[in-house]
Amino acid sequence: MAVKMAAKTITKTEKPAPVSGKSSKTTGAEQKKFYKKSPFSKASTTVILILGIVLFGGIAVFTTFAVKSHLDALKASEDEYAYLRGLAEGTEHKLDADGMIQLSALDNEMRAINPDYVCWIRIGGTNIDYPVVRGPDNEKYLHTSFQGEENIAGAIFMDYRNIGERLPHIIIYGHNVRNGGMFTDLRKFLSSSFLEQNNKITLIVNDHEVEFEIFSARRTDVNDPAYDLNLSSSRNFGRFADRIGAPIRATQIITLSTCVSEGDDDARIIVQGFR
Repeated sequence: MAVKMAAKTITKTEKPAPVSGKSSKTTGAEQKKFYKKSPFSKASTTVILILGIVLFGGIAVFTTFAVKSHLDALKASEDEYAYLRGLAEGTEHKLDADGMIQLSALDNEMRAINPDYVCWIRIGGTNIDYPVVRGPDNEKYLHTSFQGEENIAGAIFMDYRNIGERLPHIIIYGHNVRNGGMFTDLRKFLSSSFLEQNNKITLIVNDHEVEFEIFSARRTDVNDPAYDLNLSSSRNFGRFADRIGAPIRATQIITLSTCVSEGDDDARIIVQGFR
């Protein structure tokens, strides 16, 4: 049985007309109207530019002032310690009845200025030539000079736990500063050739010159065993000396410590000597 199929008519779908009856395209007039209403007009841009200039100008002025204040403080510190060195040199010419240098005169001179004075430190080939103080903690002399002035360079100070006549381990701290003063020159000892030619640390303590031979200089951090002061027995000292690589004949160790200028708060440079 033959079946006749009706032809199917296919038509294209027509696009619906806009509901509003208006064109969906934005006209040139409307675009101009939009930009006229934009908050980022020419006047606003000018104000923002002026504010930016004022802001960066203020930052520049503040930075310049901060740098100048920093350098002024370092200059004041340098002048103070130059004055103290002059006093120290004067005492070196005072002789006792036997014609010997009166080192006690140095102690008396310094303690008259600051009762926290404990000794004087010198290292050949460096700018390290300073009175050393010991405060009630390790914070006081971070930003207080020998003469008691507030100063970012602070003072050279001994660890407050170093109390007693015969200390197995002495730790002395000093800042690393831009003008090369305080303990900045400790970094020179990272050079083996410099260390070979300048391997002595001298302390003037209670009428005596005490000399330490440098055996180690390195960059480290605040967790280094070199900061250990829990050495109440000879056994503890022996273990400590072995751990830091001190010569077996060492009976006393000195550690000099300064910060590192690269920005790591925990980084340190230490120089160690023995006798």
